[in-house]
Amino acid sequence: MTARYSAGLKGKKRTVSEEHRLLVFVPQPGVAYVSELPFTAESNGCGPVERDLSNGERDSGDGNLLQIAGTRFYKGLGTHASSSVSVRLDGGYKRFTTQVGVDDEVTGKGTVAFEVIADGKVMATTPLMTVGDRPATIGIDVTAVQDLTLRATDGGDGISFDHADWANTRLVPTD
Repeated sequence: MTARYSAGLKGKKRTVSEEHRLLVFVPQPGVAYVSELPFTAESNGCGPVERDLSNGERDSGDGNLLQIAGTRFYKGLGTHASSSVSVRLDGGYKRFTTQVGVDDEVTGKGTVAFEVIADGKVMATTPLMTVGDRPATIGIDVTAVQDLTLRATDGGDGISFDHADWANTRLVPTD
């Protein structure tokens, strides 16, 4: 976006220009984002679970835009291992997808593994991830699933720097 302003001053015309890159998020039609659903349960290793932001630290809304390995995401959940977020699906969706990883805001060596649990059964896991790893994509069939839980675990080395992002976390409704 470019803005220009022109004004005359003592018979001389001057123009000032300012140019900025404008990013606009356009939601995918027919998709429900988990960050917009009510949580039935949540726990977080540090501060609250953040909606559409990274897990800054202790206060709500203190995170940044979700970013994994240089890729920015406008929708998702910012958590801190060990964390767990549950939502009620009531069988109303057919597909769950997300991209997960350690947020770029981490300055130390965070290590996180991600799990997706449907009705108490582990449906997907990732290998141990660290800052700089490319996002891992998870996609599962959630037809007839009642409860979905997203869990981030520490890498067995404590929870320091374990900022775990669930990016573009979405559900496709049944037809």
